Amino acid sequence: MLIVTRRRLLMLLALFICITVGMGFVLGRRMEQARKLPLAHEAEEASPDKSATDVPAAGRTGTLDTHPSPADKAIVDKGVPDEALVDEPVTEMIAIVPKVKMPIFYVETKEPAVALTFDISWGQQQVMGVLGILREKNVKSTFFLSGPWAKRYPDLVQEIAAAGHDIGSHGDAHVDLSNYSRDEVAKNISTAHEDLLDTAGRVSPYFRPPNGDYDDVVVDTARSLGYETVIWAVDSLDWKNPGVDFMVERVLGRTFSGAIVLMHASDSSQQIQDALPLIIDGLRGKGFRLVPLSELTRLGTPARRDPR
Repeated sequence: MLIVTRRRLLMLLALFICITVGMGFVLGRRMEQARKLPLAHEAEEASPDKSATDVPAAGRTGTLDTHPSPADKAIVDKGVPDEALVDEPVTEMIAIVPKVKMPIFYVETKEPAVALTFDISWGQQQVMGVLGILREKNVKSTFFLSGPWAKRYPDLVQEIAAAGHDIGSHGDAHVDLSNYSRDEVAKNISTAHEDLLDTAGRVSPYFRPPNGDYDDVVVDTARSLGYETVIWAVDSLDWKNPGVDFMVERVLGRTFSGAIVLMHASDSSQQIQDALPLIIDGLRGKGFRLVPLSELTRLGTPARRDPR
């Protein structure tokens, strides 16, 4: 009886030792593995640098558009094609552009600044008068000149350039470019560009299509050539010659900070010289600074939606 009890005790003791050793071995392995696993913050610090796609879309903003909607915007390279025409292409200023090709209508800014812009496609009767008013009022603005007009009146183009105004492109043939192919649009812009370079010696990276007519092809083609398409937020309707008081009240009543105002210095705008001094004085009386587009676009985010 005593012998049997000792055997059982020895067997139980041996079993206990085996179990204890086995558990110790397993526990030791797990502790060793645990020591090799980094904590969550250690794993993040040890991981490779995050790519741009790891950053939330709201944080990937560009230099101009500081409030892009992920549904409407797409990141693009700052570079432009080799065939870009403008020496300082506007795409250098834009890191984010909309998927839907849209032009600039105004600039979102808290600065009380607006841009007066003048289209010229024919005639010479109004230009020197407009330049004289701008000089007298110490205003710098932006002139959109058509190529054929620049070729016909190179002396007037040089007067505009010498006065320090921005010179943008108003295209070549004064047609609705939204009805033309990409190649035809490119030829229109390229031809005008060469004419402006020959006469003015410089071209700002802004393109205003004739009559403000555009589509995706027009905007995209202009951008590929280094131009940003610019429309307007306020139309003075000077081309209709609706009366000086009407024009002044319309511009003063509709202009806001960052607005781009459309006027003309073509012969068709017969009331512009009478209205322009009143418009300038009125806008300044409201606290606005009058600046060229090249300055306005640096004061905020170009807005690609029509406020009209």
